[in-house]
Amino acid sequence: MAAAKTQLTAQALKAADPADDAKSDKSVKTTTSSLKRKRGNDLKFYAVKAGKVPEIYHSWADCIDQVKGFPGAIYKSFTSLTEAEAFMKTGNSPPSNATPKKFYAVQSGHIPGVYTEWPEAQKQITGWKGPRHRKFTTRAEAEAFVAAGINDGTPSIASAARETDSSGPVAKKSKTTKSKAAVVDLGEIPLGWAPLLADAEDGFDRRLIMDPETGELRMKTEQEFDAKKPVSKVEDFAKVLEIWTDGACRGNGKNGAVAGVGVYFGDQDPRNMAEPLSGTRQTNQRAELTAIKRALNCSPLNRHVLIHSDSNYSIKCVTDWFPKWEKNNWKNSANKDVENKDLIQEILALIRDREISGVKTNFHWVKGHGTDYGNNEADKLAVAGAEEARRIRDSGGVIPDVTETKQEVDISMTISTEFFA
Repeated sequence: MAAAKTQLTAQALKAADPADDAKSDKSVKTTTSSLKRKRGNDLKFYAVKAGKVPEIYHSWADCIDQVKGFPGAIYKSFTSLTEAEAFMKTGNSPPSNATPKKFYAVQSGHIPGVYTEWPEAQKQITGWKGPRHRKFTTRAEAEAFVAAGINDGTPSIASAARETDSSGPVAKKSKTTKSKAAVVDLGEIPLGWAPLLADAEDGFDRRLIMDPETGELRMKTEQEFDAKKPVSKVEDFAKVLEIWTDGACRGNGKNGAVAGVGVYFGDQDPRNMAEPLSGTRQTNQRAELTAIKRALNCSPLNRHVLIHSDSNYSIKCVTDWFPKWEKNNWKNSANKDVENKDLIQEILALIRDREISGVKTNFHWVKGHGTDYGNNEADKLAVAGAEEARRIRDSGGVIPDVTETKQEVDISMTISTEFFA
Protein backbone atom coordinates (compact mmCIF):
# COMPACT_ATOMS: atom_id res chain seq x y z
CA MET A 1 0.00 0.00 0.00
CA ALA A 2 2.83 2.35 0.88
CA ALA A 3 4.48 1.68 -2.47
CA ALA A 4 1.23 2.36 -4.26
CA LYS A 5 0.87 5.67 -2.47
CA THR A 6 4.41 6.64 -3.38
CA GLN A 7 3.78 5.86 -7.05
CA LEU A 8 0.44 7.75 -7.00
CA THR A 9 2.07 10.75 -5.37
CA ALA A 10 4.81 10.82 -8.00
CA GLN A 11 2.21 10.74 -10.76
CA ALA A 12 0.30 13.53 -9.06
CA LEU A 13 3.39 15.74 -9.05
CA LYS A 14 3.52 15.44 -12.85
CA ALA A 15 -0.20 16.04 -13.36
CA ALA A 16 -0.70 18.96 -11.00
CA ASP A 17 -3.50 21.33 -11.99
CA PRO A 18 -2.06 24.57 -13.48
CA ALA A 19 -5.36 26.31 -12.83
CA ASP A 20 -4.60 26.32 -9.11
CA ASP A 21 -1.40 28.41 -9.45
CA ALA A 22 -3.33 31.56 -8.76
CA LYS A 23 -5.41 30.00 -5.99
CA SER A 24 -2.66 29.06 -3.54
CA ASP A 25 -0.24 31.46 -1.90
CA LYS A 26 1.93 29.09 0.08
CA SER A 27 3.44 25.62 0.02
CA VAL A 28 1.85 22.73 1.90
CA LYS A 29 3.62 19.89 3.75
CA THR A 30 1.87 16.50 3.77
CA THR A 31 2.96 13.06 4.94
CA THR A 32 2.08 9.54 3.75
CA SER A 33 3.06 6.29 5.48
CA SER A 34 6.35 6.04 3.59
CA LEU A 35 6.98 9.46 2.12
CA LYS A 36 7.77 12.88 3.53
CA ARG A 37 8.62 15.68 1.23
CA LYS A 38 7.89 19.32 0.67
CA ARG A 39 5.53 19.79 -2.27
CA GLY A 40 4.87 22.68 -4.57
CA ASN A 41 1.89 24.92 -4.02
CA ASP A 42 0.20 23.63 -7.17
CA LEU A 43 -0.35 20.01 -6.03
CA LYS A 44 -3.92 18.91 -5.39
CA PHE A 45 -5.91 15.71 -5.20
CA TYR A 46 -9.52 15.81 -6.41
CA ALA A 47 -11.66 13.21 -4.65
CA VAL A 48 -14.89 12.37 -6.47
CA LYS A 49 -17.04 10.49 -3.95
CA ALA A 50 -20.24 10.63 -6.02
CA GLY A 51 -19.80 10.98 -9.78
CA LYS A 52 -19.62 9.04 -13.02
CA VAL A 53 -16.48 7.18 -11.88
CA PRO A 54 -15.72 7.72 -8.14
CA GLU A 55 -11.95 8.02 -7.85
CA ILE A 56 -9.13 10.37 -6.84
CA TYR A 57 -8.02 12.54 -9.77
CA HIS A 58 -4.98 14.75 -10.25
CA SER A 59 -6.43 17.54 -12.38
CA TRP A 60 -9.45 19.80 -12.11
CA ALA A 61 -10.41 19.04 -15.72
CA ASP A 62 -10.59 15.29 -15.03
CA CYS A 63 -12.63 15.93 -11.90
CA ILE A 64 -15.13 18.12 -13.75
CA ASP A 65 -15.58 15.45 -16.42
CA GLN A 66 -16.79 13.06 -13.71
CA VAL A 67 -19.23 15.40 -11.92
CA LYS A 68 -20.62 17.55 -14.72
CA GLY A 69 -24.20 16.52 -15.36
CA PHE A 70 -24.16 13.93 -12.54
CA PRO A 71 -27.14 14.43 -10.14
CA GLY A 72 -26.02 15.01 -6.55
CA ALA A 73 -22.32 14.93 -7.33
CA ILE A 74 -20.01 15.04 -4.28
CA TYR A 75 -16.39 16.03 -4.70
CA LYS A 76 -13.65 18.01 -2.94
CA SER A 77 -10.04 19.01 -3.46
CA PHE A 78 -7.26 18.17 -0.99
CA THR A 79 -3.58 18.96 -0.63
CA SER A 80 -2.67 15.44 0.54
CA LEU A 81 -3.46 11.94 -0.66
CA THR A 82 -4.25 10.83 2.90
CA GLU A 83 -7.01 13.40 3.23
CA ALA A 84 -8.44 12.52 -0.17
CA GLU A 85 -8.50 8.80 0.67
CA ALA A 86 -10.18 9.50 4.00
CA PHE A 87 -12.82 11.57 2.24
CA MET A 88 -13.51 8.74 -0.21
CA LYS A 89 -14.01 6.31 2.69
CA THR A 90 -16.03 8.47 5.08
CA GLY A 91 -17.12 11.55 3.14
CA ASN A 92 -15.24 13.78 5.59
CA SER A 93 -11.70 15.05 5.90
CA PRO A 94 -9.56 13.63 8.75
CA PRO A 95 -9.59 15.62 12.00
CA SER A 96 -7.45 18.71 11.92
CA ASN A 97 -6.61 21.39 14.43
CA ALA A 98 -6.74 24.01 11.70
CA THR A 99 -9.87 26.09 11.35
CA PRO A 100 -11.79 25.35 8.10
CA LYS A 101 -11.13 27.95 5.45
CA LYS A 102 -14.75 28.23 4.34
CA PHE A 103 -18.10 28.37 6.11
CA TYR A 104 -21.30 27.87 4.15
CA ALA A 105 -24.19 29.72 5.78
CA VAL A 106 -27.65 28.48 4.82
CA GLN A 107 -30.12 31.16 5.83
CA SER A 108 -33.11 29.60 4.04
CA GLY A 109 -33.11 25.91 3.17
CA HIS A 110 -34.15 22.48 4.39
CA ILE A 111 -32.06 22.84 7.56
CA PRO A 112 -30.69 26.39 8.11
CA GLY A 113 -27.30 26.63 9.77
CA VAL A 114 -23.55 26.88 9.19
CA TYR A 115 -21.76 24.10 7.30
CA THR A 116 -18.06 23.56 6.69
CA GLU A 117 -18.52 21.20 3.73
CA TRP A 118 -20.09 22.38 0.46
CA PRO A 119 -21.80 19.02 -0.31
CA GLU A 120 -23.62 19.17 3.03
CA ALA A 121 -24.68 22.78 2.45
CA GLN A 122 -25.72 21.93 -1.08
CA LYS A 123 -28.11 19.26 0.21
CA GLN A 124 -29.95 21.92 2.21
CA ILE A 125 -30.67 24.16 -0.80
CA THR A 126 -31.29 21.60 -3.53
CA GLY A 127 -35.03 21.44 -4.21
CA TRP A 128 -35.76 24.33 -1.81
CA LYS A 129 -37.77 27.20 -3.25
CA GLY A 130 -36.10 30.56 -2.69
CA PRO A 131 -32.89 29.39 -0.96
CA ARG A 132 -30.56 31.86 0.73
CA HIS A 133 -26.96 30.86 1.34
CA ARG A 134 -23.53 32.44 1.20
CA LYS A 135 -19.89 31.50 1.69
CA PHE A 136 -17.74 33.17 4.39
CA THR A 137 -14.16 32.85 5.58
CA THR A 138 -15.06 33.05 9.30
CA ARG A 139 -17.72 31.28 11.35
CA ALA A 140 -18.75 34.54 13.02
CA GLU A 141 -19.72 36.10 9.69
CA ALA A 142 -21.59 32.95 8.67
CA GLU A 143 -23.55 32.83 11.93
CA ALA A 144 -24.40 36.51 11.58
CA PHE A 145 -25.79 35.86 8.10
CA VAL A 146 -28.00 33.03 9.38
CA ALA A 147 -29.12 35.15 12.34
CA ALA A 148 -30.06 38.01 10.00
CA GLY A 149 -32.70 35.77 8.48
CA ILE A 150 -34.13 35.08 11.91
CA ASN A 151 -34.20 38.78 12.78
CA ASP A 152 -35.98 39.53 9.50
CA GLY A 153 -38.82 37.37 10.72
CA THR A 154 -38.74 34.88 7.87
CA PRO A 155 -41.19 32.22 9.13
CA SER A 156 -39.25 29.25 7.80
CA ILE A 157 -36.04 30.49 9.43
CA ALA A 158 -37.48 31.72 12.70
CA SER A 159 -39.35 28.49 13.42
CA ALA A 160 -36.30 26.40 12.64
CA ALA A 161 -34.00 28.52 14.80
CA ARG A 162 -36.11 27.90 17.91
CA GLU A 163 -35.14 24.22 17.72
CA THR A 164 -31.36 24.66 17.81
CA ASP A 165 -28.58 27.01 18.82
CA SER A 166 -26.87 29.38 16.43
CA SER A 167 -23.69 27.32 16.22
CA GLY A 168 -25.01 24.36 14.27
CA PRO A 169 -27.67 23.07 11.92
CA VAL A 170 -31.21 22.76 13.18
CA ALA A 171 -32.70 19.32 13.70
CA LYS A 172 -36.04 19.67 11.98
CA LYS A 173 -37.31 21.06 8.69
CA SER A 174 -39.91 23.75 9.09
CA LYS A 175 -42.84 24.36 6.79
CA THR A 176 -42.05 26.22 3.62
CA THR A 177 -43.40 29.68 3.03
CA LYS A 178 -43.24 31.97 0.06
CA SER A 179 -40.23 34.24 0.37
CA LYS A 180 -38.16 36.27 -2.03
CA ALA A 181 -35.20 34.31 -3.31
CA ALA A 182 -31.91 36.14 -3.01
CA VAL A 183 -28.95 36.22 -5.33
CA VAL A 184 -26.65 33.62 -3.81
CA ASP A 185 -23.07 32.43 -3.93
CA LEU A 186 -22.68 29.04 -5.61
CA GLY A 187 -19.42 28.37 -3.80
CA GLU A 188 -16.91 26.28 -5.76
CA ILE A 189 -19.49 24.96 -8.25
CA PRO A 190 -18.93 26.51 -11.71
CA LEU A 191 -21.80 28.66 -12.96
CA GLY A 192 -24.44 26.66 -14.77
CA TRP A 193 -23.26 23.29 -13.40
CA ALA A 194 -25.00 23.25 -10.02
CA PRO A 195 -28.19 21.13 -9.67
CA LEU A 196 -31.32 22.98 -10.78
CA LEU A 197 -33.51 24.34 -8.00
CA ALA A 198 -37.26 23.79 -7.75
CA ASP A 199 -38.01 27.27 -9.12
CA ALA A 200 -35.98 26.78 -12.32
CA GLU A 201 -37.68 28.23 -15.39
CA ASP A 202 -37.58 26.31 -18.69
CA GLY A 203 -34.73 24.17 -17.36
CA PHE A 204 -32.55 27.20 -16.53
CA ASP A 205 -31.37 28.56 -13.20
CA ARG A 206 -33.20 31.88 -12.89
CA ARG A 207 -30.39 33.30 -10.74
CA LEU A 208 -28.09 33.30 -13.78
CA ILE A 209 -28.03 35.54 -16.84
CA MET A 210 -26.01 35.63 -20.04
CA ASP A 211 -23.98 38.83 -20.03
CA PRO A 212 -24.72 40.65 -23.34
CA GLU A 213 -21.24 42.20 -23.42
CA THR A 214 -19.05 39.19 -22.58
CA GLY A 215 -21.36 36.41 -23.74
CA GLU A 216 -20.62 34.51 -20.50
CA LEU A 217 -22.85 33.39 -17.63
CA ARG A 218 -22.91 35.50 -14.49
CA MET A 219 -25.04 35.91 -11.38
CA LYS A 220 -27.90 38.38 -11.68
CA THR A 221 -27.74 41.58 -9.69
CA GLU A 222 -30.42 42.22 -7.06
CA GLN A 223 -32.15 44.60 -9.49
CA GLU A 224 -32.12 42.06 -12.33
CA PHE A 225 -33.35 39.28 -10.07
CA ASP A 226 -36.25 41.34 -8.71
CA ALA A 227 -37.28 42.73 -12.11
CA LYS A 228 -40.77 41.63 -13.11
CA LYS A 229 -41.47 40.15 -16.50
CA PRO A 230 -43.66 42.31 -18.74
CA VAL A 231 -47.29 41.20 -18.80
CA SER A 232 -49.44 41.68 -21.87
CA LYS A 233 -52.05 44.42 -21.45
CA VAL A 234 -53.90 43.48 -24.62
CA GLU A 235 -55.34 40.09 -23.67
CA ASP A 236 -56.55 38.32 -20.56
CA PHE A 237 -54.82 34.96 -20.96
CA ALA A 238 -57.17 33.31 -18.45
CA LYS A 239 -60.10 33.62 -20.86
CA VAL A 240 -60.94 31.29 -23.72
CA LEU A 241 -60.08 32.76 -27.11
CA GLU A 242 -63.09 32.51 -29.43
CA ILE A 243 -62.55 32.49 -33.20
CA TRP A 244 -65.02 32.24 -36.08
CA THR A 245 -63.94 30.58 -39.33
CA ASP A 246 -65.59 30.19 -42.73
CA GLY A 247 -64.82 29.24 -46.30
CA ALA A 248 -66.43 30.47 -49.51
CA CYS A 249 -66.19 29.07 -53.04
CA ARG A 250 -67.50 30.69 -56.23
CA GLY A 251 -68.60 27.97 -58.63
CA ASN A 252 -68.07 25.17 -56.13
CA GLY A 253 -67.99 21.82 -57.93
CA LYS A 254 -67.57 23.45 -61.34
CA ASN A 255 -64.69 24.21 -63.63
CA GLY A 256 -63.01 27.52 -62.84
CA ALA A 257 -64.11 27.58 -59.18
CA VAL A 258 -62.33 30.06 -56.89
CA ALA A 259 -62.34 29.95 -53.08
CA GLY A 260 -61.54 32.21 -50.14
CA VAL A 261 -60.75 31.85 -46.45
CA GLY A 262 -62.24 33.95 -43.64
CA VAL A 263 -61.07 34.10 -40.00
CA TYR A 264 -62.72 36.49 -37.54
CA PHE A 265 -61.24 37.28 -34.09
CA GLY A 266 -63.24 40.41 -33.39
CA ASP A 267 -64.06 43.86 -34.72
CA GLN A 268 -60.94 45.73 -35.86
CA ASP A 269 -58.74 42.84 -34.72
CA PRO A 270 -55.52 42.87 -36.79
CA ARG A 271 -55.56 39.07 -36.87
CA ASN A 272 -58.74 38.97 -38.98
CA MET A 273 -58.07 37.30 -42.34
CA ALA A 274 -59.60 37.45 -45.82
CA GLU A 275 -57.36 35.35 -48.07
CA PRO A 276 -57.63 33.51 -51.39
CA LEU A 277 -57.43 29.74 -50.95
CA SER A 278 -53.96 28.53 -51.91
CA GLY A 279 -53.27 25.37 -53.84
CA THR A 280 -54.48 23.81 -57.06
CA ARG A 281 -57.77 22.52 -55.69
CA GLN A 282 -60.34 25.29 -55.16
CA THR A 283 -63.22 23.73 -53.18
CA ASN A 284 -65.49 24.82 -50.36
CA GLN A 285 -64.37 21.98 -48.07
CA ARG A 286 -60.70 22.87 -48.44
CA ALA A 287 -61.51 26.52 -47.78
CA GLU A 288 -63.33 25.59 -44.54
CA LEU A 289 -60.45 23.41 -43.33
CA THR A 290 -57.85 25.99 -44.31
CA ALA A 291 -59.71 28.64 -42.31
CA ILE A 292 -59.47 26.45 -39.19
CA LYS A 293 -55.77 25.85 -39.83
CA ARG A 294 -55.08 29.56 -40.26
CA ALA A 295 -56.97 30.33 -37.03
CA LEU A 296 -54.80 27.89 -35.08
CA ASN A 297 -51.67 29.31 -36.71
CA CYS A 298 -52.46 32.64 -35.06
CA SER A 299 -53.57 31.28 -31.66
CA PRO A 300 -51.20 31.63 -28.67
CA LEU A 301 -50.08 28.35 -27.10
CA ASN A 302 -51.06 29.49 -23.59
CA ARG A 303 -54.78 30.05 -24.21
CA HIS A 304 -57.69 27.69 -24.63
CA VAL A 305 -59.39 28.17 -28.00
CA LEU A 306 -63.01 27.72 -29.11
CA ILE A 307 -63.51 27.73 -32.88
CA HIS A 308 -66.99 28.41 -34.27
CA SER A 309 -67.58 26.95 -37.74
CA ASP A 310 -70.63 26.30 -39.91
CA SER A 311 -68.83 23.35 -41.54
CA ASN A 312 -69.86 20.21 -39.72
CA TYR A 313 -67.69 18.27 -42.19
CA SER A 314 -64.56 20.11 -41.02
CA ILE A 315 -65.42 19.72 -37.34
CA LYS A 316 -66.08 15.99 -37.65
CA CYS A 317 -62.85 15.48 -39.61
CA VAL A 318 -60.72 16.75 -36.70
CA THR A 319 -62.84 15.49 -33.78
CA ASP A 320 -64.70 12.27 -34.69
CA TRP A 321 -63.53 10.66 -37.91
CA PHE A 322 -59.75 10.94 -37.82
CA PRO A 323 -59.04 8.12 -35.27
CA LYS A 324 -60.47 5.51 -37.63
CA TRP A 325 -58.63 7.06 -40.58
CA GLU A 326 -55.32 7.03 -38.72
CA LYS A 327 -55.85 3.41 -37.70
CA ASN A 328 -56.60 2.53 -41.34
CA ASN A 329 -53.52 4.36 -42.68
CA TRP A 330 -55.66 7.27 -43.90
CA LYS A 331 -57.92 5.11 -46.05
CA ASN A 332 -61.70 5.50 -46.05
CA SER A 333 -64.26 2.70 -45.90
CA ALA A 334 -63.86 2.22 -49.66
CA ASN A 335 -60.10 1.77 -49.12
CA LYS A 336 -59.36 5.01 -50.97
CA ASP A 337 -57.24 7.93 -49.77
CA VAL A 338 -59.15 10.24 -47.43
CA GLU A 339 -60.02 13.50 -49.15
CA ASN A 340 -58.14 16.57 -47.87
CA LYS A 341 -55.98 14.45 -45.56
CA ASP A 342 -53.11 16.92 -45.97
CA LEU A 343 -55.11 19.72 -44.34
CA ILE A 344 -56.65 17.44 -41.73
CA GLN A 345 -53.22 16.16 -40.68
CA GLU A 346 -51.85 19.71 -40.42
CA ILE A 347 -54.76 20.75 -38.18
CA LEU A 348 -54.34 17.68 -35.96
CA ALA A 349 -50.63 18.47 -35.57
CA LEU A 350 -51.47 22.01 -34.42
CA ILE A 351 -54.07 20.72 -31.96
CA ARG A 352 -51.62 18.19 -30.52
CA ASP A 353 -48.94 20.85 -30.12
CA ARG A 354 -51.44 22.85 -28.09
CA GLU A 355 -52.28 19.80 -25.97
CA ILE A 356 -48.60 19.39 -25.14
CA SER A 357 -48.63 23.03 -23.97
CA GLY A 358 -51.57 22.24 -21.68
CA VAL A 359 -54.33 24.09 -23.54
CA LYS A 360 -57.52 22.82 -25.16
CA THR A 361 -58.90 23.32 -28.66
CA ASN A 362 -62.67 22.95 -28.90
CA PHE A 363 -65.13 23.36 -31.77
CA HIS A 364 -68.72 24.60 -31.96
CA TRP A 365 -71.02 24.19 -34.95
CA VAL A 366 -73.15 27.22 -35.87
CA LYS A 367 -75.77 27.53 -38.59
CA GLY A 368 -74.42 29.39 -41.57
CA HIS A 369 -76.05 32.64 -42.73
CA GLY A 370 -78.06 32.78 -39.52
CA THR A 371 -78.07 35.11 -36.54
CA ASP A 372 -74.55 34.39 -35.27
CA TYR A 373 -72.68 37.70 -35.61
CA GLY A 374 -69.20 36.16 -35.63
CA ASN A 375 -70.14 33.65 -38.32
CA ASN A 376 -71.59 36.35 -40.52
CA GLU A 377 -68.40 38.40 -40.17
CA ALA A 378 -66.25 35.37 -41.00
CA ASP A 379 -68.44 34.75 -44.05
CA LYS A 380 -67.86 38.31 -45.27
CA LEU A 381 -64.11 37.80 -44.93
CA ALA A 382 -64.24 34.47 -46.79
CA VAL A 383 -66.26 36.02 -49.63
CA ALA A 384 -63.72 38.85 -49.82
CA GLY A 385 -60.96 36.24 -50.07
CA ALA A 386 -62.79 34.48 -52.93
CA GLU A 387 -63.25 37.79 -54.73
CA GLU A 388 -59.52 38.40 -54.41
CA ALA A 389 -58.93 34.98 -55.99
CA ARG A 390 -61.27 35.92 -58.84
CA ARG A 391 -59.42 39.22 -59.31
CA ILE A 392 -56.10 37.40 -59.52
CA ARG A 393 -57.51 35.04 -62.14
CA ASP A 394 -59.12 37.80 -64.20
CA SER A 395 -55.95 39.90 -64.14
CA GLY A 396 -53.93 37.16 -65.74
CA GLY A 397 -53.24 34.82 -62.86
CA VAL A 398 -53.71 31.12 -63.46
CA ILE A 399 -56.21 29.17 -61.38
CA PRO A 400 -56.45 25.55 -62.59
CA ASP A 401 -59.80 24.19 -63.73
CA VAL A 402 -60.57 21.88 -60.83
CA THR A 403 -63.80 20.57 -59.43
CA GLU A 404 -64.82 19.35 -56.01
CA THR A 405 -64.48 15.58 -55.89
CA LYS A 406 -67.54 13.36 -55.84
CA GLN A 407 -66.66 12.19 -52.31
CA GLU A 408 -66.65 15.78 -51.01
CA VAL A 409 -69.99 16.50 -52.66
CA ASP A 410 -71.51 13.32 -51.22
CA ILE A 411 -70.26 14.13 -47.71
CA SER A 412 -71.57 17.67 -47.98
CA MET A 413 -74.99 16.45 -49.08
CA THR A 414 -75.14 13.89 -46.25
CA ILE A 415 -74.31 16.52 -43.62
CA SER A 416 -76.84 18.96 -45.06
CA THR A 417 -79.54 16.30 -44.90
CA GLU A 418 -78.58 15.46 -41.31
CA PHE A 419 -78.87 19.02 -40.03
CA PHE A 420 -81.51 20.63 -42.18
CA ALA A 421 -83.93 17.81 -43.13
